[in-house]
Amino acid sequence: MYSVGINRCVDVPPRVSRALGDGTRIYVQGSIEGMAFRSTLMPRGQGKHRLFVHSRVWRPLALTDGCRVRVEVTADREGSVVEVPLFLQEALDRRPRAAQRFAGLPPATQREMVSWLHAARRPETRERRIELALERLEADRLREG
Repeated sequence: MYSVGINRCVDVPPRVSRALGDGTRIYVQGSIEGMAFRSTLMPRGQGKHRLFVHSRVWRPLALTDGCRVRVEVTADREGSVVEVPLFLQEALDRRPRAAQRFAGLPPATQREMVSWLHAARRPETRERRIELALERLEADRLREG
């Protein structure tokens, strides 16, 4: 395990990348030292990939740079499919630019948006969040505020 900036990473051997699909982004599920995760292998050139290890995994296990870890991964065929709730789909149907941009987002970002919208307790809050999400999608500014 090593760090890239504040991120913890594990390099994936090229033979493992090829076995999992050898695409640009490879959706995987598995475990690190027995702790389950879902993630995406990111390309690092020459057919190699890197697994970014989420803090929900490395912190409880007290993993630091230089640690040798046991990683088990399998392709996650469902990882790229996001259930879009009807209220969001209806809003996207009315805003084609936002729908196109949403469709181009990585599944993890789509799931994050759906989760944020579901977390609204009151209908008025959900409506405000939907409008804000659509505006940001259309303006290609998701990470503001």
